[in-house]
Amino acid sequence: MYEYIIGADIGGTWIRVALCTKDLKEQNIKIKMLNTPKADELSISKTLSSLITSILYENDLNKEDLIGIGIATAGPIDIKKGEIFNNANLGFKVIPLKEPLQKIFTEIPIYIINDANASALGIHYFEATEEEKDNLVYVTMSTGIGGGVICNGHLLLGKDGNAAEIGHGLVNPQSSFQCNCGAFGCWEVYSSGTGVRNRALEAIKKTNLSSKILMYMIDNDLTKLTAKEIFQAARGADKFSKSIVDQCIYFTKVGVGLINNFYDCKAIYFGGAMLKDHDLILPPIIDQFENDPLLFTINRPPKIKKTKYLENIGLRGALVLVKYKLEGNPIIS
Repeated sequence: MYEYIIGADIGGTWIRVALCTKDLKEQNIKIKMLNTPKADELSISKTLSSLITSILYENDLNKEDLIGIGIATAGPIDIKKGEIFNNANLGFKVIPLKEPLQKIFTEIPIYIINDANASALGIHYFEATEEEKDNLVYVTMSTGIGGGVICNGHLLLGKDGNAAEIGHGLVNPQSSFQCNCGAFGCWEVYSSGTGVRNRALEAIKKTNLSSKILMYMIDNDLTKLTAKEIFQAARGADKFSKSIVDQCIYFTKVGVGLINNFYDCKAIYFGGAMLKDHDLILPPIIDQFENDPLLFTINRPPKIKKTKYLENIGLRGALVLVKYKLEGNPIIS
């Protein structure tokens, strides 16, 4: 008889749920997803419960077949209470997760972790080389920016589970751009999907650079503008869009330098929806840290890579979290 694990990933745009046998064999991973609801504080837990119930039903399973549920979520989080708090992109100050789910999935252990920390576990299990496993960092670039760090063989969690909130690291002390978290000049303000869009909307009003290609792509309707169109226009030599992309890349270099100064890592893996344009984002960053790293970091530079799982690495990490918890793996002890 097989034993099954549920993994879930809660992001600003999507909620993803995965079902797999506890051996985490690739062919056994099943995935369902829905848009992230923001109607009220309980809408996320209700949607999560519905997705779990549906994926079990579709695979002829019931709750008794589960040995654990892992939830990776955008933070900050309170691991002990099982809550999200002060999140910049989910709409509510406090979002309970564990308590409402535990009422439905009674006696099934539920583990909650920051989504980027989960992604670091996913990288550790599914992708990292033996040389990288003990010292690696994961960076997600999506609606926001987050990070997960494994240092000297241990996942760094912090007092509440929010260590390595790198997206809210200050990369421009003189910035007048306010992040959703309330601070000014966060990395997320410049290099997340939300940040790229907001910087373009602000700059296009006063730019002297041509934005004809971009405006043609969105039918001259700025309400249709997203980071996706900005990167597409940059590929087409739209000068304004290229300036926004270049700004995103520059502040990502600053972020990578800070990460390496703080954690002295062997490898940094990038993922998230923004990395669909990895061929524009990563080559100049790799070149910088291979050929002139001292402009941004004092430590020996890390290898910079892209996860092959992109936005699904956090979901895989949620599965790994349950496996490692049940096995007593020292990486999360």
